[in-house]
Amino acid sequence: MSVRTRPWVKHFALSSVPVAAIVLVAIFAHFGPSAGTWRAQLPPAPGWSEFQSANGIDEFGEDGYFIRAVQHGYGLFYYTTEYAPRFTRRTSTDAVHSCSGCHSVEDLAHGLVTSDRFDTVLRKRVSFEERVMRCYAQHLDGFVPTIYDPAVRDLRILARAVGHHLQLSEGVRRQKE
Repeated sequence: MSVRTRPWVKHFALSSVPVAAIVLVAIFAHFGPSAGTWRAQLPPAPGWSEFQSANGIDEFGEDGYFIRAVQHGYGLFYYTTEYAPRFTRRTSTDAVHSCSGCHSVEDLAHGLVTSDRFDTVLRKRVSFEERVMRCYAQHLDGFVPTIYDPAVRDLRILARAVGHHLQLSEGVRRQKE
């Protein structure tokens, strides 16, 4: 003889699983952020604080989206193998395994303000982002990022911050007021 379960018991057992899952997510969302993995801040790369003070990055505030993007761009520029290993197939023993192996941040800033120029080899207008994408692919032997990749965006923001410090604007040096 089989034992029949009451329909409400079965319904209660099935409906309590999603409710328990929602309660667990709510508890984790409340207490979980105290863990270090939920922070938006990254540990700074070596040399960041000297770069930050030398280029006047503090002028934009202590923290925020722009400062974190500049910090991430700095890490990408100097430590590509750690910050974006997918864009480089080089090892740390190779001479060029990061953007700083070929360029300086001042070159990057000048490249930003003189970007969107006609390239005679490609026979088309090439943006700063496209030049960054080509550099990752050709000189670092890595995957080609999309134009919307945060790595490309953060290098542009780094170049913009350094360009601001160098008072660059469309290839013209502004006078201090």
